[in-house]
Amino acid sequence: MSELNLTHSNGNKVKLTTPDTLAANKTFKLPGADGSSGQSLVTDGSGALSFATPTPTFKNFGTTTISSSQSEVDIDFDVTNYSNFKLMLEGWNPSADCNMYCRYKIGGSVSTASNYASLTIKKYAGGFDSNEYGGSNQNYGYMSHNVGGNDGNYEVYNAQLEIMTGSGTGMPFMNHNTFYKDAAGAYVHNMGIVGWQNFNQIQGIRIYPSTGNITAGKYTLYGF
Repeated sequence: MSELNLTHSNGNKVKLTTPDTLAANKTFKLPGADGSSGQSLVTDGSGALSFATPTPTFKNFGTTTISSSQSEVDIDFDVTNYSNFKLMLEGWNPSADCNMYCRYKIGGSVSTASNYASLTIKKYAGGFDSNEYGGSNQNYGYMSHNVGGNDGNYEVYNAQLEIMTGSGTGMPFMNHNTFYKDAAGAYVHNMGIVGWQNFNQIQGIRIYPSTGNITAGKYTLYGF
């Protein structure tokens, strides 16, 4: 087995050696210049090596704290580098009993067109709600029903949202799972889907209560 020894001035060596098995001759052509900081050495599949920026696979965009009362919270997506997102809502505190709605950013602006389709069910102590909230051809997405407002009894809204933004090959949509106390004080698990009834790409989301404001909480966005 052949080795290439690179000897340091202190006598220590760095060795390059052949693989344990090699079925045929192999040539790797090194790039003619260094890459930029953070780039990796990649191959074209034919032995030519070059430096390139790694394709992103997963990113934590960080956590944002809601530091003042807001009637709506807008969150933009980096759809240039990512096509799917996960959004974690923690401790959102509505100022009044409300439903929780959403709208998508389409073509650079938040859309109010009647293109939303949402199907949401509500499970609580005692069973399932007899209603299925939402429907087709709405101008907003229906996420959660009868969220309890701020009365000092830990009535905060928590949610996990998974968004497939779409890129012209199908209708984009969002799965959501939420947990909160409703206006009657019952603990509720709410789950459902909010779709967009055409092939436009979702570029962001607006989440808002049907009445009142969101007075506190935080959210964390991930892309993959």
